[in-house]
Amino acid sequence: MSTGPKDFRPGRGLATKVFAATLPVVVLAVLITQAVVGWINYSARLDALTARADLMATLTAQAIARPLWNLDRAIYQAQVAAIGADRGFVMARIFDETGQTVFQQGEAASPETPVISVRRPIPHPMGASRIGEFELMLSAAELEESARDQITITIAAILVLLLATFATVHGTTRRLILDPLGRLLAAMARVEHKDWTRIEWRSGDEIGQLATAFNRMVEGLEAGDEAKRLLTELEAAQTKLLENNAALEKASRLVLDSIGYARKIQDGLLPDASTLGDAVAELHISWQPLHQVGGDYYWLHRIGRKALILLADCTGHGVPGAFMTVVAASALDRILREGGELRPAAILERLDSDVRERLRQDRPDSLSDDGLDAAICLWDSETTTLTFAGASMPLIRSVGGRIEVFKGDRRSLGYRTQAKHRPFTETVLPVQAGDCFYLFTDGMTDHVGGQPPRLFGRRRLADIIAANADLPLHAQIDRIEDALGNHRGDQSRRDDMAIIAFRPY
Repeated sequence: MSTGPKDFRPGRGLATKVFAATLPVVVLAVLITQAVVGWINYSARLDALTARADLMATLTAQAIARPLWNLDRAIYQAQVAAIGADRGFVMARIFDETGQTVFQQGEAASPETPVISVRRPIPHPMGASRIGEFELMLSAAELEESARDQITITIAAILVLLLATFATVHGTTRRLILDPLGRLLAAMARVEHKDWTRIEWRSGDEIGQLATAFNRMVEGLEAGDEAKRLLTELEAAQTKLLENNAALEKASRLVLDSIGYARKIQDGLLPDASTLGDAVAELHISWQPLHQVGGDYYWLHRIGRKALILLADCTGHGVPGAFMTVVAASALDRILREGGELRPAAILERLDSDVRERLRQDRPDSLSDDGLDAAICLWDSETTTLTFAGASMPLIRSVGGRIEVFKGDRRSLGYRTQAKHRPFTETVLPVQAGDCFYLFTDGMTDHVGGQPPRLFGRRRLADIIAANADLPLHAQIDRIEDALGNHRGDQSRRDDMAIIAFRPY
């Protein structure tokens, strides 16, 4: 039977558990760090000792060459004895050309003592051959002792770090978690006995939010009816939330289904690659909208021995961009059905005016300001010429791997706020067998990737085309898309992508 509220205190094992979870990470980090530093230090000192032994042996072998040849024992013995002053000196020996020991300074180290042994040839004073060998042994015991000291220091550092970590974790956990939890438990015990106490703990962390929630709960319990009302409202809100989630899920399915159906419609608006028939020798199109449907649009049209190829990049992507392609497609269809002059520049001029008219951008009070970039190529197989006109969209020609870029006019189509520009210009190009042409939207070149992040760019695209000029067009486009993916890396695509590659004959 309860006799009254108790002063609850949470168990102090929480700090120990946090420390136990932190301990392996701290120990592993220190061990790895010290092991790497120790190994680097040991390797550097071992290399330095080896280099010193090699240098001493080389210089001594050169210095005793003439005294040894002249059998002047006093001189070469004194020179070898001088090395004995080195603090790591163990033994030095001189061998004649038959391998017999001529002179030895010091004694060989025991097998347990680590040594560095270096042998160097003693050159003939006249430089024609060698007259023996000089061997030098230096002790590495000091290096081994230093390594043991490093291990001792590492162990001491780990112990100090563990003590500091435990003290920090224990003190922080107790101050920020255990003490407020103790106060919360004590307050809960008092609330059990209708003692409507509050917790004075103001902080912006989870403990502070918990204390605020507890105080609100106590206020609700104290009011009685308020708690029931809150529960009823919570149940109603939960039911409403479930209903809203179901409606949102249904709406999401409808939107996705609608976009999927819109993709089928947009696919139906685009011509088949076989539309041009034998009017061109080879044609390959890559059309990749960013969100199922997009703002890139292309059209193929054959007029007798002539082939018309158009590529457009409309404002936006996704559903808004797709709507713009419908506007552009209907305007182009009207232009081609009405006939008349089918020069690329004239078609661009009519597209510009038709888009403005269809979007009512020719009115002073219009709020619409949309448009497109486009490029048109007209291939005439009778004259073997290709006529190009571009509205802020370029044309690339590959002639045997040599790249030429035709930028077109710096003018877009539509756009209410665009200033009036001079008429579009046409570029007439004589075409030879094997010449290849490429139209592409800026979604192909505006990929960001690499370090530091940079745009893929037209120059990089032209270089890839030149490097793969001997491949079929579909293989060239595959190489371009692979290069785009590699350049982008883990970066997301930013726009619709479309490229048309064709070889007239």
